[in-house]
Amino acid sequence: PIASSVGAMADIEPTMELEHAIGFSGHLRRCLVFHPNGRDMVYAAGGCLIVADMLDPHNQVFLRGHDDFITTVDVSPSGRYIASGQRGENADVIVWDFEEKRLLYRMQSHDAGVAVVAFSHDEKLLLSVGVTPGDNRLFVWDMASGLMNAQSNAVQSVDSQNTMCAVWGGFFKDIKRRDTSNYMFATAGKKSIRIWCLDPVNGAWPVMGENFTAHSHIRDYTCLAFSQDRNHLFAGSTTGDVACFQIKSKSLASSKLCTQGGIESLMVLPSDEKETSSLLVGGGDGTLTRIVRQQKKSRMCH
Repeated sequence: PIASSVGAMADIEPTMELEHAIGFSGHLRRCLVFHPNGRDMVYAAGGCLIVADMLDPHNQVFLRGHDDFITTVDVSPSGRYIASGQRGENADVIVWDFEEKRLLYRMQSHDAGVAVVAFSHDEKLLLSVGVTPGDNRLFVWDMASGLMNAQSNAVQSVDSQNTMCAVWGGFFKDIKRRDTSNYMFATAGKKSIRIWCLDPVNGAWPVMGENFTAHSHIRDYTCLAFSQDRNHLFAGSTTGDVACFQIKSKSLASSKLCTQGGIESLMVLPSDEKETSSLLVGGGDGTLTRIVRQQKKSRMCH
């Protein structure tokens, strides 16, 4: 009788269901991204990517495709795509279809780890940058096909530089500050901040990682943001100051100390005033600071 009852219990299917997973990779600088639909958020938890409904804590979708810890996450401007990169021997970049919650592309060109992934403003291109040392490669991918569009070395000196952040800046402007058909983006990290211009038709680099002139202002940069008119680039650093670089001259215009805990994030606020840039600065000490830069005065203030 005992044996028969044990056998009957073995035939019963388990009824426990996972309702909610708590925890995320909070040590990563870009591990949680709000979706443009205003309802969902996307974040990394170990080697899993989670899409969570902020209004329903039990509504979570787990995207599994990485075999090691995820190191970077980005969501395209419209929310159509999600990109994630990982560390390890198989340092893959994966592009996910948000609506169908499925793996769309797998890019297998990086080694050791992926430092940054970032979508272009029109989400036609994806930038991925490998860790330094170990990889030091920069790739641009075509989202229509999943194929590589261009590649380059990420930094010039692998012994003293690396890449920790990247941002797209729309279309590159010519000498008269008119938009061209070429794309512009910037990369930055340890003692390095560079501007790039890409011709997407043939994968050529009209501007290949030119360094900004900062003179004695040498920093380890953590985050980047272009001004609304794309004439300036803001860069946050581990020392807690925001540097403002002029794109045309590729030189430092001004800087402002905002926090003592280093800067974790930057956000340019919309403005109707052409001569003014308003910026939200997220500090590592938990502070949120708003600074304003007036172009005529060429300085920043709280």
